[in-house]
Amino acid sequence: MTPPNLAFLQGLKICFGRDKTRCFSSRDGIDLYVKIPLLGEQSTSHYPSEVVKLYKQQGFHLLETDSQLIGALAQPITYPLAEPVYNIYLSLLELTRGWNLYRIWNYVPYINDESGGLENYKSFCQGRSLAFEKFYGADFPVKLPAGTAVGIADDTYVIYFMAVKENIINVENPEQVSAYYYPPQYGPRSPSFARGTVITRNGKRIGYLSGTASIKGHQSVGKGDICQQFDITLDNMGLVFERKGFNRGLPDPTLYARAFTIYLRKLSDLPVVQQMVKNTFAASDSIIYLHSDICRSELDIEIEATITEK
Repeated sequence: MTPPNLAFLQGLKICFGRDKTRCFSSRDGIDLYVKIPLLGEQSTSHYPSEVVKLYKQQGFHLLETDSQLIGALAQPITYPLAEPVYNIYLSLLELTRGWNLYRIWNYVPYINDESGGLENYKSFCQGRSLAFEKFYGADFPVKLPAGTAVGIADDTYVIYFMAVKENIINVENPEQVSAYYYPPQYGPRSPSFARGTVITRNGKRIGYLSGTASIKGHQSVGKGDICQQFDITLDNMGLVFERKGFNRGLPDPTLYARAFTIYLRKLSDLPVVQQMVKNTFAASDSIIYLHSDICRSELDIEIEATITEK
């Protein structure tokens, strides 16, 4: 463990479209470079922080204040993924003991490939779920925050997270089976995340939407039809926002700052998706387009969001 240093830092910055995946600390906080190709002009997500302690522990770069903990890790991985992911998640959960995790992102190497007879995503889910169960016990689903897991064409696994001391609210989608209750056809262990999480910081509500795709119940919808997948994804997003206490559909852009990341499997779908976004989203929205495989091979689009009260 590196001893903490007090400094004025600017938070966690994720830079996509880089030729190499790596994570490092700088005078401005944590910089995470990710080898996921860009499909649009915007390339950076930034999660600001205040005066913090900056340190490294168990491979994670960490920023800590009295009320918030932010961390990131980029680690070369071995296959199958279950065991290394299990160990990384146990480290994460130990680091966040006493905190409430509210958002986790995972970039899973070659997510739809197979290793040891199991798809990498299913192997990843196995390791993650077993770690949560080991740490929290059999009722661990009540602790699961919003999450994203998409592919990265790299042998480096990326995870970053945010946690607070305050209470958080996790919500589900009434038209989807909770991911942690998926039937066995989706792997030996179900995915471990909530559909969305709401926190309050500095008197403002912030809603985190997990990576959301074209799934109703537990079944994929619209295979081969990007327009239908976009519409179903948008409907699911609206249902989760409503459960969070926002309006149904996309929250009002005059009341909330809205940031979206759109993951696309196929380059050829970009023009039609950009047109649908133009017709549906607001000009003031922050939107990052990335070329990334989705957790299910039959799905071609996934969207996540952060909604911040103005």
